[in-house]
Amino acid sequence: MYPEGGAEAAAPAGGEDFGGGSRWGMHLEGLIPLILILIVGFFLAVKFDVINQNTPILGSVVDVINISSGKTRMLVVGSTSQEVIDILNDNRDFIEYQLKTTDTLERNPTEQLAQYQIVMLDQSQEANKEVSKKLGEGIQRFVKNGGKFILVLDSGIRRPDTYDVIGWKNTFGDIVPVDCDRIVNNQPTCTNRIVVSGRLFREDEKTPIMKGIEVFPADPLRNAYFETFDVAVDGRELAYIQSTGPDKKSYPAIVEKNLVIGKSIYFNYNPGITRGVFESTLEYLR
Repeated sequence: MYPEGGAEAAAPAGGEDFGGGSRWGMHLEGLIPLILILIVGFFLAVKFDVINQNTPILGSVVDVINISSGKTRMLVVGSTSQEVIDILNDNRDFIEYQLKTTDTLERNPTEQLAQYQIVMLDQSQEANKEVSKKLGEGIQRFVKNGGKFILVLDSGIRRPDTYDVIGWKNTFGDIVPVDCDRIVNNQPTCTNRIVVSGRLFREDEKTPIMKGIEVFPADPLRNAYFETFDVAVDGRELAYIQSTGPDKKSYPAIVEKNLVIGKSIYFNYNPGITRGVFESTLEYLR
């Protein structure tokens, strides 16, 4: 026997199951104002610099957006070699890079650097090896907030108008994986460029940077010429250069330092001459 009102009254109107749909609709309607308040609050916080791209949570969101686009944003600071430019151009399917001078980064370096996932400092093709304290601190923050940093040869060993500062510690703190604390003939070793005829050997068996590469050049009858420095290692040595002379002297080639969430990699030669190694480095840092 049906309740009063007939069979139609026994089921909720519109086929809703015991009013569940209505309750969900009421919940959603109640959430809409809260969502709008959160969105407005977020944009106001960004506008008034309460949070920015250096905020850890927002930085993670930016990384997700960059990854979803399929390309890694990279900034090359200074004047790098043509070999490096050629490699970057050949890998535009996953690398989107820009070139800037140190001068253009003096204004708001922290905010500018936060737009990239990889920053490479390479002044190897210019006489000026200076990086200001302000830019150096910006690069420190970039790395310690999860950014990836590549340093080449003697780039950034000097500060403007500070003649008693040589090396990286006073400018970049502890993020650089090598030191310039050795003196030979009254000269800091990071100011004495050496040309070495020899080969590059893999040191760390697990690093993906040297994946499939044990030695360069691979031909045992060939050598390569490296412009390098006799720096001290302050990180994990991934590869080394060994001269072919009678002394068989060795120099650090690639050194890495992990800083909780950021990474710093030092190349003690022009990375463009080892295409496979540099391409693996870019893949590793993505």
